[in-house]
Amino acid sequence: MTTEAAEPVRLHDIASCFEGVLPSPICTSSMDGTPNVTYLSIVHLIDETHVGLSVQFFNKTRRNVMDNPRAQVILVAPDTMNQYRLDLAFERTEASGDLFERVRSRLDAVASQSGMRDIFRLRGVDVYRVLGCRPIAGTVREKAPHDPEGLAAIADYTARLAACRDLESLLTTALEQLDAVFGYPHTFVMVRDETGQRLYTLTSHGFAASGVGSEVVVGEGLIGTAAMRRTPVRTTNLTRERIFSKAVREELTRTGDAARLDHEIPLPGLSDVQSQLVLPLEARGELLGVLSLQSSEPGRFLAGDEARMVVVARHLAASMVAVGFAAADGAVSSSVSVPPLRTAGDSVTVRYYPSDDTVFIDDVYLVKGVPGRIFYRLLQIYVQQRRQDFTNKEIRLDPTLKLPEFQDNLEARLILLRRRLDERSDVVRLDRVGRGRLHLSVARPIALKVEASRAGNPENGS
Repeated sequence: MTTEAAEPVRLHDIASCFEGVLPSPICTSSMDGTPNVTYLSIVHLIDETHVGLSVQFFNKTRRNVMDNPRAQVILVAPDTMNQYRLDLAFERTEASGDLFERVRSRLDAVASQSGMRDIFRLRGVDVYRVLGCRPIAGTVREKAPHDPEGLAAIADYTARLAACRDLESLLTTALEQLDAVFGYPHTFVMVRDETGQRLYTLTSHGFAASGVGSEVVVGEGLIGTAAMRRTPVRTTNLTRERIFSKAVREELTRTGDAARLDHEIPLPGLSDVQSQLVLPLEARGELLGVLSLQSSEPGRFLAGDEARMVVVARHLAASMVAVGFAAADGAVSSSVSVPPLRTAGDSVTVRYYPSDDTVFIDDVYLVKGVPGRIFYRLLQIYVQQRRQDFTNKEIRLDPTLKLPEFQDNLEARLILLRRRLDERSDVVRLDRVGRGRLHLSVARPIALKVEASRAGNPENGS
């Protein structure tokens, strides 16, 4: 079979070629016929007769196209390794609008994640008309049958969420079932803080370290970009993009232009993450947080995964609202028995820094911000009154805590505090003993100490 004799193919029939899993070579030529070949990270599918290429670094390629508006691109399907030749004719450049914003969302996310926002700034999207798309000579392998994990899996998943009665069990079940039902073993949920400027990790599944309490600024990185734009952000091969970013960073450093670089922002979760899908959790027109899926496998999250997870994320967000996320607490349920901590050992000192509400238990960093403020207040009451039982309502109304009147996410903050105590302390435990009720268990004598401001941040808030 020759390329010329092969039947043309529809672009939507080879949609996996436009995921950016494998790079695509592009060939252009100058007016005198001198060819130039370089590689594209991704070719964007616009419709059945148009594709888009981002305008960034390919200066020689773009100069050629402006002089001689024809190009050829080779696409590779990651699932079959079949190759296809696109014959293209340049039509226009778009520097605003839906297409531009869609391409910029992905680029901004990767650039911010690697501290390169000012370097990888999108200048435009070149739109090309597709003159032809044909398979390249060779044996074309058939695509393996694929189970779309459609309605049956989503129905099973949502049924399990419907059985949850509180935020903590809902989020735990949600991530466990993403693994069991869909085969996504590495996931975490971040929720917005009271200011709406940051997200913090509330629960995770499948990671060596939970990352509970880690923070991301809205607008930075893959996660922050998905939150700010309220749109799914997906990358299929972070490794290649990181290598490219590193090369540009090294060149800027060599030429004395390193001041243009931002600080590196580490991704929470897998240290060798190569694919990531981040979806906004949105309900009633408000952003609640994000759901993030990670994989060490390039190309793990494709268009089908995104489509399924958009439905899942919408249902999860609605379920969060249904169990009281960002709402006042409801009636108290029956009590739950709490096993006592072993009371043995010397006293411990809990140090509190009012400047940022950071708490240490002896020399071990526990938490900061609103959870730290709440925890220190509960310990004050315990030391002064020997009281161990509290309600969400009294915490919410305590004037010394200065909690916001609306959308304070108190239940989420308490979940974070309890999980940090479980991970970091064998001295103090905070248990949920009913809806809106908490029990404080203390194993050793507690000494409270207010400290002056510190220099630096503990563990980056992790």
